[in-house]
Amino acid sequence: MSDPYHKFEKLCNDIFALSSSIRSAIVIDKMGKLVAGGMRQGIKSMEDKDDSQKLYVEFALRSVMREEFDKEFGKTIYSFSEREKIKLASFPLDNSHHILRVSIEKGVDHNKIIDHILKIIGKPIIR
Repeated sequence: MSDPYHKFEKLCNDIFALSSSIRSAIVIDKMGKLVAGGMRQGIKSMEDKDDSQKLYVEFALRSVMREEFDKEFGKTIYSFSEREKIKLASFPLDNSHHILRVSIEKGVDHNKIIDHILKIIGKPIIR
């Protein structure tokens, strides 16, 4: 296994350690390929395994498209969406062409979790 793989696996494990309400922590590359992480042990994914790859490509595409506005708005620190069943956050990882994607259970304070994740990945907390 390569060094970046170990670094990203450790990152995902550190994210899981923050809260039991974190369902998944994954790192994907800019093409949407899963590099590290997965679902928390004992939790079933909401989507079929075949659909996971489609989701990863969508996450990567959205991240790359956001870069189009970096000059005007500055770089993306994180993006967040809340759906009826789940909360999702994406964090571009600096200098690596990778994206950290975290899913969080509904009914919890996601701001606290996001702040901790930003500290772990070395990004500023701006509120």
